[in-house]
Amino acid sequence: MTALNDIGRWLWRLLPGNPILLRVVAVGSKRPRHLLARVAYLVALLAVFLLGGGLLLGGSGQTLADLAKQATRSFMNVSIVQLFLMSFIAPVFCAGAITQEKDANTYHILLTTPLTNGQIVLGTLFSRLFFVWALLLAGLPIFCVTMVYGGVTTAEIFESFGLAACTGLITGSIAITLSFLRIGTPRTLFAFFAGVAIYLLGVGLAGLSSGTRLPEAPPGTGGWTLSSRVPPQMSWLAPLHPLLALLVVTGQTPAPPLSDVYHYGWPARWLLAYPQYGYMALTTLASAAMVVVSLFFVRRGAREGENRLWNWLARHLPRRSGERRRKVRRVWRNPIAWREAQTRASAGGRSLLRPVFVVAGVLAGGTLFLGHYGGWWGLGAANPGETRFLLTVFVWLELAVILLVVTNTAATTLTREKEAQTMELLLATPLTSRYIVAGMLQGLVRLALPLIAVPTGVILAFAAAGLLAASPPVAPPEAVIGVPLLMTSFAALAAMIGLHFSLVSRKTVKAVMTATAVVLGAAGLLSACGAFLSDQNSLLAAVLLPFTPFPAVQAVLDPWSVLGRHVTRNAWGGGPAPAPSVAAINSFRTVAFTFSLVGSAVYLGITYAFHKGMVRNFDMIVRRQAL
Repeated sequence: MTALNDIGRWLWRLLPGNPILLRVVAVGSKRPRHLLARVAYLVALLAVFLLGGGLLLGGSGQTLADLAKQATRSFMNVSIVQLFLMSFIAPVFCAGAITQEKDANTYHILLTTPLTNGQIVLGTLFSRLFFVWALLLAGLPIFCVTMVYGGVTTAEIFESFGLAACTGLITGSIAITLSFLRIGTPRTLFAFFAGVAIYLLGVGLAGLSSGTRLPEAPPGTGGWTLSSRVPPQMSWLAPLHPLLALLVVTGQTPAPPLSDVYHYGWPARWLLAYPQYGYMALTTLASAAMVVVSLFFVRRGAREGENRLWNWLARHLPRRSGERRRKVRRVWRNPIAWREAQTRASAGGRSLLRPVFVVAGVLAGGTLFLGHYGGWWGLGAANPGETRFLLTVFVWLELAVILLVVTNTAATTLTREKEAQTMELLLATPLTSRYIVAGMLQGLVRLALPLIAVPTGVILAFAAAGLLAASPPVAPPEAVIGVPLLMTSFAALAAMIGLHFSLVSRKTVKAVMTATAVVLGAAGLLSACGAFLSDQNSLLAAVLLPFTPFPAVQAVLDPWSVLGRHVTRNAWGGGPAPAPSVAAINSFRTVAFTFSLVGSAVYLGITYAFHKGMVRNFDMIVRRQAL
């Protein structure tokens, strides 16, 4: 009994009675910013619910089947938004935990307490996940409204909540692990955000393609195919991706019976027959593995400089000084811009992540080009719509990475100077505030130009091949000009938003998290509003979509899909869309391209206004923070 009491006391102190968990939950839950976060989360879900069909549930003259169909559509839209929010909110809360301890110089004090490594890791993880799961439960009443007219069951709601909770668990666990491995550097936080975005879009796109469909899966109910000629089926990637598992939960891509996949063996047969539960199990096991890995790195960062074998070898091995062999650097006219875009002293210059993204983008774009003209994976001249869809998603992915890169880098420019205590040295130079801000903005835009050049080159290749070949074009020629202009203007505005929060914030993590949340939230809200408002007629879509980040790319690059949505008036699975007329396509392309130029000018004008305001308040804010 004594041994059992000791084990029970140890388990109680490990998690339920964990001092870190109790302190953060008791104190942090009373902060106004957490209340504002919950309110913003609920407002976002409610807006998606209303725009996704919930507003029409009480309409007159509708049958019960129509109301149930709209309820299912609302549930699907809100569930997707909830999954994506959990994917990014959880790492923001979790990754900032260790970094806040480091910024406050209290991490080493935490290591001197009697707390064990397990208490530090689990307390840090679940104290942050408490707020994430509290947000998740706060949205339960909105989901219950979708059950009023049928079409949504209780099991579907709880399974969707389980997928979202496990998504928050795995992303938070990975963020905690990376924070302990690197002691929470801002570059690590950005890399994780970019990795999450690439995984969600890349694996999700692969799961929606015809090459990963499970032969034993029954046909679905429509709405999520790359080609309207092929009935949707569940992908074998469904147990590995939350969105694909959610499609199984809602019945869009039903899972096969266990007897049909029994020949795959265990555990594959169980994962394919119940992909939603398989995803929950796999993410829980992966999170447990991440926690175990973190246990070995809790105190590793505090041991830097100790007399270990590697440190002894580093001190005694002969080293050559490469300073005299280094080539002379050619500094630009604005040294601040050169420093931000080219040197290791900046937050993004000389980073390994940028060439990795460039190479990955070139390989992905080249593979898509060869796949279309080589007839791979069902692509080819006979089906340009599917290639055009893949090209649009590829540009979306590149734009998401660019926004994350620019926002993260901009948010660390001035806070890095403050934390390194070099801000005073910068202000002691003859450089004016206008010169400093303009140089940082110029360097950030130049930093993003190689990333923008990748999708531009792929679009140019498709446009040139379409003009030379007799087959239907994949990319219209005007997209070569419109898409890079839009991406450059979006990146410039994201850079100014990051610079603003870098100026007003004292700590890097706060600036990065706030700027990232603002940019992603604004991009998502504008995209949702543009898609909803432009759903009335094609002319309104051609005018409004170029002012929204992601739909703007689709309007310029793939006008056929936008017009097809207006022709069918039933994007939820109403069958193949009739092809729009050539005159309608040409008119839409002309209006969309014209307003893409106008939209780019508007975004650049907003960026200039932000720049003027930042220059005007630069000295006052910096001097106030120095007090």
